[in-house]
Amino acid sequence: MSSSDKSEPIFQLSSGGFTRMLKRRLLGSTTAEFPIKFQLLVILGVMWLPLVVLTLLAGTFYGEGITQPFITDVVPQVRLLVALPLLLLADMAISPAVDMAIRDLATTGVVPESERNRFQAALIRLTKSRDSVWPDVILLVVAYASTWLFRPGYGDVDVGALDLYWFAPASGDVNDLSTAAWWYVLVSAPIFQFILFRWAWRFLIWARFLYQVSRIPLSLHATHPDLAGGLGTLGLAQQTFAVVFVAFAAVVSSTVAHNMIFEGVGFEQSRLEVFVFIVICVVLIYAPMFFFSADLYTSRRIGLSQYGKLGHQLSDAFFLRWVKHSGADVGKELKDSTDSSTMADYGATFDTVRSMRFIPASLRNVVTTTGALAAPFLPLYLIEFSFKDLLGRLAEALV
Repeated sequence: MSSSDKSEPIFQLSSGGFTRMLKRRLLGSTTAEFPIKFQLLVILGVMWLPLVVLTLLAGTFYGEGITQPFITDVVPQVRLLVALPLLLLADMAISPAVDMAIRDLATTGVVPESERNRFQAALIRLTKSRDSVWPDVILLVVAYASTWLFRPGYGDVDVGALDLYWFAPASGDVNDLSTAAWWYVLVSAPIFQFILFRWAWRFLIWARFLYQVSRIPLSLHATHPDLAGGLGTLGLAQQTFAVVFVAFAAVVSSTVAHNMIFEGVGFEQSRLEVFVFIVICVVLIYAPMFFFSADLYTSRRIGLSQYGKLGHQLSDAFFLRWVKHSGADVGKELKDSTDSSTMADYGATFDTVRSMRFIPASLRNVVTTTGALAAPFLPLYLIEFSFKDLLGRLAEALV
């Protein structure tokens, strides 16, 4: 990348839409994007800190006589203190990777010069979809509607079954909400849902962009060392979206944990659902990579044919010179010749062609993503079993 390229701003998939319009109205069009750390402090100050203050004033933040105090309610704590920061920090991983993938497509020759206009048209559509205000408005409405319909946010909870609950008022009226609960329903939960849904929308328009690029006749090389014909950076960019799915996994894990703690549901009953959830997330993350499978398969098949033919010619020439018509000093001559190194280089090249993948992502990428998605569910075992029990089970498995 040239020095002029370094000065160019990166393509930020998370920017645009309603939030950019609001920022420009308030601060002007020339204002740069807010730093992630600043966004995190503001969001937590608006979404989590008021809940702490309101529950402290109501006496439901923590206490022995409270069936469900706020501080021990895993659902809002995980959503606001774990999943929300992950969603905000996701841009630090996704935007640079997406920008690198777009620049590589535009500059490495994967997109031929004759197809550059189609690539630019796909990029323009991606940018317009990212900057459109209406999807964000719709997502905000959906976020408020879903929060209200499924309050308090983690399934059907029998509030009346709880003696004193931070979500219910001190009067015990189960048909009403506490002040903290109203803040959660009107501010914290819908904003969290909006940020989560917004990333889902960004993921969809990025997947559409990849589909449009896959329809372009690309110049793929079977000998490319990334084993993906030159599309390796797409796999790296796609892997970064795992951060968003891990945040979603944390939300699901908190719901399962709440059911285990307050409803007595064992983890054994949720194990299959958790497994299916992880598999679905992995499939969703890497599904757009299959848009390029046909081109990669064709490139590999042609490469095996071409380099297989070349290998036969090289092997035939090598045999004729060094085996069939060899002289007494063949060892010394072969040592001083470049033929042996040529054969070795060809062997490495043919191995590269033969190892070419059918999607621009490696098995290591998939395994790493699966492990990251499974991580939020590991604490559930500490709820189901004590740490001592886990060590005992581990010891029994090793014996």
